[in-house]
Amino acid sequence: MQTATYVALAHQTALESGMDVMANNLANLSTPAFKGETVLFSQYLQTSPEGGTISYVRDVGVRRDTKQGNLTETGNSLDAGIEGDGYFTVGTSDGQRYTRNGRFQLDSGGNLVTSQGYQLLSDQGQPITMPTNTRRITIATDGEVSSETGPVAKIGISHFDNQQDLVGAADGLYVTNDRPTPDTTSKLHQGTVEESNINAISALTKLMGLTKAYTGAEQIIDGEDTRIKNAIDKISRVV
Repeated sequence: MQTATYVALAHQTALESGMDVMANNLANLSTPAFKGETVLFSQYLQTSPEGGTISYVRDVGVRRDTKQGNLTETGNSLDAGIEGDGYFTVGTSDGQRYTRNGRFQLDSGGNLVTSQGYQLLSDQGQPITMPTNTRRITIATDGEVSSETGPVAKIGISHFDNQQDLVGAADGLYVTNDRPTPDTTSKLHQGTVEESNINAISALTKLMGLTKAYTGAEQIIDGEDTRIKNAIDKISRVV
């Protein structure tokens, strides 16, 4: 049994998953409200033929860092950053989805929508439609949306007891089977957008460390392969 090779391969496979996740974090440094992820590893022990214990490493999943990113002023009155743990609710052809990205705009029908055209939903689960010829839109900290003629609707902010149950989908959205509850503690800040919570220096340092460890595992595999070839070569000469 080529124990050293198998252990190194298991280690290398886990490290490759970690590098992919960290590279994705770096690629989303400028993505609004992006949440960084880390790979979770576990140790798998197996008894060797000699009676000892062999330790393997494998990745068992990905954990999202739900820490809030900085709120940056944009000067766009339709933008809204969330201070707290809440999520915007949007309507898609596949049902309700959730997002922290508060960069909104008006579509041709006067509805508040995301950059991809998904309708922002109110606390009643309905699209938020501004009156015709609206010139000024105000978003209060509690989510109430008003025009110069008065209140229009209240943005629905959803709360989840376990944010890790939210599964990433396309366009920065999340999907879950968990039933959300109304978020009564988060506050909205008009004219701001939440930044990615990725620390570029920390992420780059981690990626370099994973890459170095991956190279080390590769050297072990190459060295073991060379050792076996040399052993076979010597045995064949003796025989």
